[in-house]
Amino acid sequence: MSERSVTAKGQLGRQLVMAARSLRRDLRAGDVRALLVALTLAVAASTMMGFFLDRLERGLTRQASQMMGGDVVLEQSDPFALEIRERLEGAGMRLSDQVDLVSMASRDGAFQPVSIKAVDEDYPLYGVSRVDQGAGVEELASGPAPGEVWLAPRLETLLDIELGDNLTLGRGEFQVTGWIEREADQSAGFGSFNPRVMMHVDDVEATGLIQPGSRIEFEILAAGSPQAVETLSPWLARLRADGVEVRDVREDRPRLGSALERAETYLSLAGLAAVLLAGVA
Repeated sequence: MSERSVTAKGQLGRQLVMAARSLRRDLRAGDVRALLVALTLAVAASTMMGFFLDRLERGLTRQASQMMGGDVVLEQSDPFALEIRERLEGAGMRLSDQVDLVSMASRDGAFQPVSIKAVDEDYPLYGVSRVDQGAGVEELASGPAPGEVWLAPRLETLLDIELGDNLTLGRGEFQVTGWIEREADQSAGFGSFNPRVMMHVDDVEATGLIQPGSRIEFEILAAGSPQAVETLSPWLARLRADGVEVRDVREDRPRLGSALERAETYLSLAGLAAVLLAGVA
């Protein structure tokens, strides 16, 4: 080993020893310990704020998705093409079909405009409905069975109807098997001011209510991960351009979207303030 190499190693060793002595001396000083504590607090505050913000956003988004019925909702006045369903399912989304229309319900000569929601066996994608089927209010993760309908409680008075009676919708008659206390999804359409009637989507054709000019909405409710929704974003934008109504949390629920943005801003400012205070300390 050359003399120059030995000399360089010796100098490096002496520098390390001096650095260690200087570090021990500085650690005895109160200002350095305060600096370390402030740095630790700053890192902990920033990490905690980021974690809390992520959990809060996920929770609010999940609640908003439950109110909509899905993470993405497609709506139009005509049945959806099979290609659209295949594209959503290919992205890993769970789907539920829904038909909304306004019609007239009748019983024993009494008539009442109602808002009909026809759901399939996959409804609801999120949450549960609170329904009284005669044995008290129950939480049900399903809709009515074919041949049955669930009604809003005020129809009991408006139509003088009880559980087990038959309700006429168009050309079909259906047995009343439940009173709806709360729906799993709280989406509001053009018929939201009328009492709700919930039925199975397979019974819609039997009513004969789907006619040219009928006020009807076909919906696909889709639930999936945020990554799946993000992957579909360019395709969803093209559907919007083609006239399909595409709703998500921030667009369909502007108040919730604004709440998410305000929460993000507030927590970001709180994290910045914690870092600044730690720097001052």
